[in-house]
Amino acid sequence: NAARHYWVKGGQWNKLEVDMKDAVGTYNLSGLRNFTGGDLDVNMQKATLRLGQFNGNSFTSFKDSADRTTRVDFNAKNILIDNFLEINNRVGSGAGRKASSTVLTLQASEGITSDKNAEISLYDGATLNLASNSVKLMGNVWMGR
Repeated sequence: NAARHYWVKGGQWNKLEVDMKDAVGTYNLSGLRNFTGGDLDVNMQKATLRLGQFNGNSFTSFKDSADRTTRVDFNAKNILIDNFLEINNRVGSGAGRKASSTVLTLQASEGITSDKNAEISLYDGATLNLASNSVKLMGNVWMGR
């Protein structure tokens, strides 16, 4: 009974790079649930990235014989978290596959902010790196779920 999940074309060991370093304005990433890898690198240094405007996002990995780590990196001018953000959540229930490890890095030259209704959940095996001059987490942060 595994839930739907998304991964990089060609396999979970590949990397998806999004190079928008000269883009300006605000971009939304909402509803990307159960991204299981490979690595994801989004570079939009001059823009604002809004995570979860209408729905949350979750980034995880599948535990397999290689014990891979999924690495997700967002680099933007500002990063706003408006909804839920799950890191290394289990995909599916019952006999669903367990997660290995996931590293999520949010890097913003100006600021990282979470809305008062936002929730960040770090499940076992999750790492969250926040790199910015200003970090304001007004919502809940759950660790070790």
